[in-house]
Amino acid sequence: MRFYSLDVETANPDQSTICQIGVGIFEDGELIDTWKSYIDPQDYFHWRFIEIHGITPKMVKRKPTFPNVYPVLREMFENNIVVHHSPFDRVAFRKAFDRYGLEPFEVQWLDSVRVARHTWEEFAEGGYNLAHLAYQLDIEFQHHDALEDAVACGKIVVAASKKTSLDIVEWVQKFK
Repeated sequence: MRFYSLDVETANPDQSTICQIGVGIFEDGELIDTWKSYIDPQDYFHWRFIEIHGITPKMVKRKPTFPNVYPVLREMFENNIVVHHSPFDRVAFRKAFDRYGLEPFEVQWLDSVRVARHTWEEFAEGGYNLAHLAYQLDIEFQHHDALEDAVACGKIVVAASKKTSLDIVEWVQKFK
């Protein structure tokens, strides 16, 4: 069964200002491909956000805008399962759709935080931020790079599926 994992970085506190998108493509519990793009958010960069992810205005100059990558993302995500870590990425997409007047994708969203909280007792009440979860599950990644975060998020769900014997569709059904 195929699913996609998603992460975004934003230029400032406005979640619609996506400046990087990373996607992991998983098939039967294995990472089979990835997709990553810098995005011109058509907005300012807050210094604090640059400190967090290291993405600068110069890095996104002449890069596609969200509407430019929308068709590629729609082709990937439409009618598929998309895993994200916490509501931030899903909300960022919704706000970008609204900002640019784009039709939202028909997607089955799955939050890896919810999956982790229901899989491992030690994360039921806390400690489920991406960096801590990845560390505890021995998943190596470079935090705050959208692709690295997306792949780590997908690997968390794969690890949860192995531990619980629930497949990705069963996880989606569990939280409907």
